[in-house]
Amino acid sequence: MNKFEKKLLTIFFIEVFVGGGGRLIDFGILSIRQVLFLLLILVFIIRIIKEKAFFNKEINTFIRINPVTIGVYLLIGWFVVSSLIGVLYGHPLGAIVTDFLRVSYFVVYFPLAYYISKERFSLQRIITLLKYSALGVALFTIVISLLGKTVFVGADFKPYYDLLNRIFTGDLFFRPSNSVFYKSHFFVLIGLVIAINDLFNKSKSKLSIALVIFCSVSVLWSETRGFLLAFMLSVFMIIVLDVKVLVDPIKGVVSKLQKLMNHKQFIKKFTILIVVVVAVPFLYKYMTLERFEVVKTDPAANVQKNEEIREQETEINDISVNHRLEFITASRDILVHPANLIIGTGYGTEVAGRINGLEMSFLDILVEQGLIGFAIWAYLFLIVYFNYYSAYKKGHKLSGLEISLLSAFMGVLLLTNINPFINNPIGISFFLILLIVSQQKKDSIKNEVVK
Repeated sequence: MNKFEKKLLTIFFIEVFVGGGGRLIDFGILSIRQVLFLLLILVFIIRIIKEKAFFNKEINTFIRINPVTIGVYLLIGWFVVSSLIGVLYGHPLGAIVTDFLRVSYFVVYFPLAYYISKERFSLQRIITLLKYSALGVALFTIVISLLGKTVFVGADFKPYYDLLNRIFTGDLFFRPSNSVFYKSHFFVLIGLVIAINDLFNKSKSKLSIALVIFCSVSVLWSETRGFLLAFMLSVFMIIVLDVKVLVDPIKGVVSKLQKLMNHKQFIKKFTILIVVVVAVPFLYKYMTLERFEVVKTDPAANVQKNEEIREQETEINDISVNHRLEFITASRDILVHPANLIIGTGYGTEVAGRINGLEMSFLDILVEQGLIGFAIWAYLFLIVYFNYYSAYKKGHKLSGLEISLLSAFMGVLLLTNINPFINNPIGISFFLILLIVSQQKKDSIKNEVVK
């Protein structure tokens, strides 16, 4: 691996982690993310040609057959089938192309499967880039939100809003409270999960402490309720995996319980989990009120002289939930036909007036790709956990980072049912990293056993 490849990968990952929707920089019809995507594949192909590694499975990952590669090939093949189905159904060609290009990001699996390794571009290096990127995005969004809540309020907010949306090409989504959501908040959440587990494991890293503080504020101010649920599930999974690693070597239920009760670190983690579980419903309600509360003044209300409080009737019009219910109802009507349920209705499908993808990734996948496509996605989701489970059964002890990533991924699978991430480049990139490192871990443990 040469210096150019290392710099290219560094820029590639930083752009994914901080670049939001990927259009912060445009080169004509191509965005910076598309340019880096194409450049990485081109550089990898040049390496294969230069080293004449056409049949060398160590370098040419296109022919490296393993469960992950098979799943990726099946998925990419089904993307093509879904595009053809969309054409046969007469869907808008532009919408079909847009849907296909979004998921074609999976092709980057092949160069990454070669480059991500201890000898070339390590997982630890990627996580370091992710942490610093998450901190940068957290600070950026906090400043944007803080300015919107203080300096640019009232009549000054509209020019401020217009200016930022011109600069960031519509990637910033402002809430009624003037807080902001940015698509790269996805990695702020992942950085937060990794950092909090670092602190669980007695890490005194200043970076981890900063991540926990600023990422927490950034996530809360994003007013994205799915993040709260994903964070809660991620913390719960950290506890579950820690418990499994801790008590598996011990025989007997009573002995296992005694071990847990006498383990101070577990007690601390469990206490924090309880705090998170209790806090989430209150924060969820707060975010709902901030985003969707409609206050109606009761004209018949009496003014109390001492307190001067007017009685008010509060109505919450949760538009977000209403839209999702519409998508579910419309999808049910589409999937009632057996053929649609099995093979899907193809890319470009209109659901409740929406063509460019639903707010719920799994429902989007089921409608457009059918049970066949959904099954392939599910296979790849399970492969991540199966690979680590296989390594664990062969004696590999899960590291703190591995537990963090597996837990964060479980949170992501919940999150993507609320906010669409897993079937676009932001979520796909994280998914591919886990697919690659999980397969490498399984293979390395297998090779050690053979030796």
